[in-house]
Parts: sequence; C-alpha cells; structure tokens
Amino acid sequence: MRKHRHLPLVAVFCLFLSGFPTTHAQQQQAVIEVNKRDIVFLVDGSSALGLANFNAIRDFVAKVIQRLEIGQDLIQVAVAQYADTVRPEFYFNTHPTKREVITAVRKMKPLDGSALYTGSALDFVRNNLFTSSAGYRAAEGIPKLLVLITGGKSLDEISQPAQELKRSNIMAFAIGNKGADQAELEEIAFDSSLVFIPAEFRAAPLQGMLPGLLAPLRTLTGTPEVHANKRDIIFLLDGSTNVGKTNFPYVRDFVMNLVNSLDVGNDNIRVGLVQFSDTPVTEFSLNTYQTKSDILGHLRQLQLQGGSGLNTGSALSYVHANHFTEAGGSRIREHVPQLLLLLTAGQSEDSYLQAANALTRAGILTFCVGASQASKAELEQIAFNPSLVYLMDDFSSLPALPQQLIQPLTTYVSGGVEEVPLAQPESKRDILFLFDGSANLVGQFPVVRDFLYKIIDELDVKPEGTRIAVAQYSDDVKVESRFDEHQSKPEILNLVKRMKIKTGKALNLGYALDYAQRYIFVKSAGSRIEDGVLQFLVLLVAGRSSDRVDGPASNLKQSGVVPFIFQAKNADPAELEQIVLSPAFILAAESLPKIGDLQPQIVNLLKSVHNGAPAPVSGEKDVVFLLDGSEGVRSGFPLLKEFVQRVVESLEVGQDRVRVAVVQYSDRTRPEFYLNSYMNQQDVINAVRQLTLLGGPIPNTGAALEFVLRNILVSSAGSRITEGVPQLLIVLTAERSGDDVRNPSVILKRGGAVPIGIGIGNADITEMQTISFIPDFAVAIPTFRQLGTVQQVISDRVTQLTREELSRLQPVLQPLPSPGVGGKRDVVFLIDGSQSAGPEFQHIRTLIERLVDYLDVGFDTTRVAVIQFSDDPKVEFLLNAHSSKDEVQNAVQRLRPKGGRQINVGSALEYVSRNIFKRPLGSRIEEGVPQFLVLISSGKSDDEVDDPAVELKQFGVAPLTIARNADQEELVKISLSPEYVFSVSTFRELPSLEQKLLTPITTLTPEQIQQLLASTRYPPPGKMRVSEVLLGVFSI
Repeated sequence: MRKHRHLPLVAVFCLFLSGFPTTHAQQQQAVIEVNKRDIVFLVDGSSALGLANFNAIRDFVAKVIQRLEIGQDLIQVAVAQYADTVRPEFYFNTHPTKREVITAVRKMKPLDGSALYTGSALDFVRNNLFTSSAGYRAAEGIPKLLVLITGGKSLDEISQPAQELKRSNIMAFAIGNKGADQAELEEIAFDSSLVFIPAEFRAAPLQGMLPGLLAPLRTLTGTPEVHANKRDIIFLLDGSTNVGKTNFPYVRDFVMNLVNSLDVGNDNIRVGLVQFSDTPVTEFSLNTYQTKSDILGHLRQLQLQGGSGLNTGSALSYVHANHFTEAGGSRIREHVPQLLLLLTAGQSEDSYLQAANALTRAGILTFCVGASQASKAELEQIAFNPSLVYLMDDFSSLPALPQQLIQPLTTYVSGGVEEVPLAQPESKRDILFLFDGSANLVGQFPVVRDFLYKIIDELDVKPEGTRIAVAQYSDDVKVESRFDEHQSKPEILNLVKRMKIKTGKALNLGYALDYAQRYIFVKSAGSRIEDGVLQFLVLLVAGRSSDRVDGPASNLKQSGVVPFIFQAKNADPAELEQIVLSPAFILAAESLPKIGDLQPQIVNLLKSVHNGAPAPVSGEKDVVFLLDGSEGVRSGFPLLKEFVQRVVESLEVGQDRVRVAVVQYSDRTRPEFYLNSYMNQQDVINAVRQLTLLGGPIPNTGAALEFVLRNILVSSAGSRITEGVPQLLIVLTAERSGDDVRNPSVILKRGGAVPIGIGIGNADITEMQTISFIPDFAVAIPTFRQLGTVQQVISDRVTQLTREELSRLQPVLQPLPSPGVGGKRDVVFLIDGSQSAGPEFQHIRTLIERLVDYLDVGFDTTRVAVIQFSDDPKVEFLLNAHSSKDEVQNAVQRLRPKGGRQINVGSALEYVSRNIFKRPLGSRIEEGVPQFLVLISSGKSDDEVDDPAVELKQFGVAPLTIARNADQEELVKISLSPEYVFSVSTFRELPSLEQKLLTPITTLTPEQIQQLLASTRYPPPGKMRVSEVLLGVFSI
C-alpha cells in the first residue's frame, strides 16, 4: 500500500509552483495546461448517512468540480450514488460543460438505500462507467480516477473489487467519516496517502481537505499501463542533421516513453533500434536485450549519429534484410506481428517505394512519425496505412505522441495493405454521394451528415484527382453540389457541414437513379465520364422505394457508373441488389447511430475498386477455413489440422492464385491468419501445423459466420471480393450451433461467399445444408477419422468451381426476417434486474435490442415497453413512450440493472397484468391488438406465481419461457404451452433462441393463442377475447 510515499510532497510542490507567475504568461494570452483525466465520484446515498450529511457531500463534490478544468478535451466527470444498488447520476458524455455538470450535481437527491454494498459498487463503476459507451476515452489512454465518499462500513467484501480497480489501473481516492472503516478505505485507495478522513461530513471539515485532494486529483497519473502481447518492434530513427543535437533528446525520450509502456521481454515484446542518415547503423537488435531496464539503459546513452544525407530507402531495406530475420532476433516465422516505427525529419534522398513495398509483402506493419521537413505524401506511401502517419511541426510535440501510438503498436496486425505503385499515377475518380433525404431520416440526419463529412475527409479531393458531387432525394432530387462546383476539400466539407435535410414523404429511388445518370454523371455537370475517369455512386437508402428501380439501375450500370449502397433501417435488400454490380458493394448499417462503423469499408472500396467487378484470372480463389475450436473438438483437432493441410497441398497457393485464411471459433472467434498473411503454400502449411485449440464451451457458428463476412472477406484482410474472385468458406464443426445460423448464412451468401459445410459427429446436417451455398455442398461424417475420405471431394470442389459454375448454381435466397414482420403488436419486456442477473445483464439488453431490431416498431405498428423487477417492479418506459425503433433502441441501450436481492416473478406478473396492459398507458388491448410480455428472470421465483399466471392468462395472455436455474414446473405454469419453454445454461446461449422467439411473436394469430390457452392447465380456459394478450416470458 506504499507505492507512492511521496505523493503528498509532490502535490504540495505542484501547488507551490503554481503560485509563481511568469513574465511570458503576463505578456501573452493565458494558456492553461491541463492533464486530461476521467474522474468518477461515487457517493454514499444510503439512508443511514442522513440528509444533512448527503447535502454537505453534494456541495463538496460541486466545489471540487468547480475547481477543475471541465470539458470534452480536458477533464471529464461522471457521478454515481450507491447503497444496496448503484444509480448513475450522469456519465462522462452526458454533460459537456462545467455549468451543466455542476447543475446536475446540485440537483442530486439521496438514493436512500437500506444497506451499503461498497464492493459491488466498485465493480459497477469499473464495468459500467469506465467504458467507451459511457464516454471514457479509452483509445487515448486517459488516466482513470475514482473518488469514493462513504459514511459506513461495507456489508459486502471489498478486497477483490479493490484489487480489480488496481489491475485496471483505476486510481481510487477514499473519503470517509468516522462511521467508515479506515482499514477498508486504505485497501480501496490507490495509495494510503489518498485516504482522507474529515472529522465529519460538514462544510468546514470538507473545505479544509480540498487543497490536499485537488493536487493529486489534477496531477496523479499512476504507474504506466503495461501493454502485453508478443510482437517485434524496430525503431528506425533519423540520426541526421535534420534532427540535430538540440532536438535529439526529444526523439530519445519519445522512444524511452514508448518502451516504458510495453511489456518488454524475450517471450513478450522485443525491441530493436537503428539510426540512419547517409547509411544505417544498428544500435541494438531484437535479441540484444531481454529486459526493459537494459534497453532503457542503452537509450539513456544514445547519441545522435550525425550525417547530412537521408537515405530512407536504403535504411528500410537494411532493417528488412538484417533485423526482420531469425538471425536478427525476429520471430517472424512464429507469426509474431512485426512492426517498424520510422521517425524522420526530412525527405528521402534515395528511392524508397520498392523497399516499402517489400516490407508490405513481408507482412511488416510500418508506422511513420514525421517532424520538421518530413513529407506527408512520402510517409503515406511508406506506412502500411495512411492513418498511421503522425505529423508534427516541431519536436517539442513528441512527448504527447506515445499515448496515441501505444494502442495501435500493441494491437494492430498485418492486413489488407495495398502496395504503392512504383510509378504513381494520379488517381482520378468522380464520386456522387446521393443520400436519402426523406422523412426516414428526420431526427437522424446530423449522424448521416457527419458520416458523409468523415468519408470525404479521407479522400484526395482536388480538380485533377477526386471530384465530389452531393445530392439528396425523396420525392425528387435536390443537388447540393455538382462535380464542377466545390472542387477543393475545404469547400466541399464546408458545404456538407451546413447541409439540412430535404424532407419529403415519398422515396423515389428509381427517379433519383435516372436523374443522377441524366443530369449529374454528365460533362456539363463536371463529370469526366467521357474521359474514362471512374464514376462512382454512393447511395444511402433507409426505406423501400416508392417507384421501380430495375430499369434506371440497369441504365446507370450500362453507362459505366459503379454503385455502392449503405443499407439502413427499412431498405429492401432484394431491391438494392438490383442496383449494385456485386452484393459486396452493399454495406448494411446495424442502426443509423452505428453507421460510422462502415466508414473504413467504404473508403477502402472507393480507393481500391478500379472498374466494378472484373472477371478474375483463371485459378484465382480466396479460401477461408472456419474451424470449430470448442472443447468438443479437442480429441479430433490434430485430424482437423491434417485435413486442412491436405486440402491446402492440393491448391496452387500464391498472391495471384489461391489465397488461404484460417479462423477458429467457439463462443468467441479468433483469426489464425488472414488471406494476405502468407503467399506460398509451405508458409500456409507451417502455420496450419502450429495451430492450437481455441477452447470454449459451445460453437456459436452463426456469430462466426458474421465475423468472417465482416472481418475476413474484406479487402483490408486480403480478400479480392471486390475484384470478383470467388470467396470459398469451408466450415468444419462437430456440434450443433449454439446460436442461429440461418440469418448469418443468408447474409454471407448474399455478400458473395460460397460456404461448404462439413459436419462431424454431433453436428446437425440440416444446419450444414442451411449454411452451405447449396444443400448438395454439405457433407456429414460420423467421426474425425472419416475426414480423409472426403478430403479429395472438397479439394476437387475448391479447385474446379468456376465463377460461371457458381453463377449457374446460385441459390434463390429466402428473404430475411426484416423490419415489418408481425403487424400490430404491443410488446412488453419484463426483465430481471436483481443482483443475480446483474453480472450478465448486458446479454439481456442485447437480446432485447436484437428482437426489437426485427420488429416493425412504430406508434401504429409495434409498440414496445420495458419493466425491470427484483424485490419490486420499476417502469423503464411504457408502450406509448417511444414512437420509433431508434428511440426504443436508444432507451434499451441506456438500461442498467436496478439491483435488489429478491426475484419476485409473481408480483411482477401481477403488476404488469394490472398496470401495464391498460389503454391509458399505451396498450391497445381494447382494440384487439395482441399483447406480448417478455419476462427475463435469473432463477426460481421467491414468491408464488400460480395466481398471477392464472390472472394474466384470463386476460388472454400467452406466455413463452426461457430459463436458467429455474423451476421447470413453475415455467410450464406460466407458459402458453410446454412447446414454448426453453432452457439455457448461460446468457451466452440467448442468440440461439432469437428465431424461436420471433416466430411465435410474429406469426401467432389471436385464434391460435386462444386455442393454446384453452389446452393448458394454467389458467382454466374461461372466456377469452380472440384478440387479446400474448405474453413472452424469458427466465434465465
């Protein structure tokens, strides 16, 4: 507990220094230096504390915040209360200004819980507040601070939660009055010097401790967060006079700070260093030092090499030939990621493109840091991705850079690096962004506008490079800018920033396509279509077209325009497929707020697609093996590897021939290597031989299929899907999937993949046929030993399938369940928010999100409500609270467990029966609209359910049940029928039930509900109105 004995001294010293003004500061505008940090105040809100004490604490927190530099780019604050449960008052991203934060604090009322569970509260803060979704700036590595203010001893165990805080690098301050346990506070605090015990929670004692709290709160950074995993990193430093002796200490300290944040060791991260000017000189290799202290010792003595020349090309070739080798200490043959960080202050005097491309082909990730006279264009050609070029005007900015670099240095792996052509032709493109401006986007247009802004910002916009046009469409088309109007990036970005939604009731997509071809992709509008310049159309579609699209789409494509589509909300996938050249050119947004996730994909397509979907060279294929790596495969895993090896041996592996990737999965997914990791057969075979079992309880094949489509069959991972190269996916599994495979399979096949399913042992042959491109491609064998008997069949299929053959075999894909299924319904989710459900509450929330996503949510279609329960029920939102799907999803995403020890299902059922399914609260039960209730519980009820279940069914309720650790008989009593009782062992299995739940919810008629109710023992049949309530019950 004495890691920082001198913290008080440091704090006093900081305050001492802050009292001395400087002449420079007086002469110029004040510049405030702020240590960015994210601070959570966790406040005792128990009834035992008392109102007077609570008000004093509240005012004290407001005073602390008043003295901090609050802002989105400065210090962020979140506040939560706790007692027997935790209630967040606001998150880091709730209030952007100091005034709003202080106003929110002053409005706080005590939680008034009867008990004090500090341990659980610490866990809650760590898991729910220090997260990106709550506004924590994880990507920036911002220090995490927690200020606990408590007036009593915890009723639960705090040792483990306190240790977890420290492991997560959360620096805790602990403030307690005499009622608190000092030993407990010292165990929680990051250091004993950060424990404060005022005589009482009154204004004067709290005010007295303010200076001692503020200093470390502003300055404490804690120990560096060590980033551990295997990788080999070479630093290539400009040692020329471009840097000079004056600036070289900045360079040296920059490298030392990075090394200090890495888990350096012979079996972890290895580091080497080379300086260069006219010639390169090795300072130390990857295998020279085994400890961090030895490397730092060398770095402290590092001197500038000197030299007036700067031959970057020869330096790149030197490190490739001498350091990224086994002799140089590299573990490149063990598939350890290889990284090169180039820091330079000038332009190269020799040719560098060939050397940069050679590094790329070898799978080496090159990062570039440029200062002073370094050329941005040059560094972007050397780096593996332009986004990993870091530029600064002078060397004094270097100390801030390690925080930005540490995450990519420790997490990125090689994938999808396009070589820079040795002769750089000017890349010319005309791109029209044609976005849905109808009522579909009302309220969400700013998200779309910001998304468009970010895409354009990544393009090389100029008159002789990429030209941009922008238009909106609904009933008709509104042109915001033609190709010849805003030809510089600042001009077009400024226009986009000011765009307002067009609005309009209809969505005439066919008309818009025709308009684009006739009036925008023409010379008079600035298009260079007659000069042979690539013409791209980027569409955003958020609904079904009001007119025909087939004719205009065909004409557009025949004119040479290449369309790409963002599919959002209620857009019809079948309709969109008529417009694009390849299904790979349709990018589906999970929801409009998440459309930003598609930015890297569309930018990659816009930069890499050259002429739509060209016919591949004969023999070109991308082959992905998706291997079940769950525990059920352990005994047969060697035979599984042998099978993959035999198939690979039958293929002509090469960069321009067959590329191979391998992915393992169970309840999670792990890429073993990508399509661009190895470009010869022997390297692929060596990598397969070194595979080790992933492990895991169940194979979630559906999630794995989605992963492959999103992360493997993409250009950035080496896929040539945009070039029309066949994408073959060989799925090998030995168990029935733990989740739904139908929807991911359809999406995968629509995305251009050709799956081949191989089922072993307990695998479900129907599932394999569902996954496979056509049912005949599915194979079933009884044991792993029979894999050898089907190897030749699979090899022949992979080698002999042609694009023409695949086109002939193309299956007719049934439409996916889409928004709009089910008609009018009222759906109430009644979810367990108790301590028992709390640790996996996120899975409940995700299930609700996914089910809502399939329903046609709207005030006149499907209405949704959510109620939590534990000891008692709590209304989250009613059936008439939200009128759109996005509003419901936003509300669901904000759900947090209410806490409580009891699981009172009976009283919860009674509550919804008597209080929720009522006309004044949004229910349309009197109009004959079916009523759905989804009950999610974490165990056997602590109260009696018989009578509430009977009462509910007498209203016409038809329950469904899913259970974990629950009483089966109890569930049958509640359920519509034993057919709708499902058992799971963990929340992770919930995805496997989505379709099983959606089917009755969206297809059961009132007559069918009445018949099923009449056939059950609970309740007695009685008189039912045909059109009344359907209850879906989830007990987990």
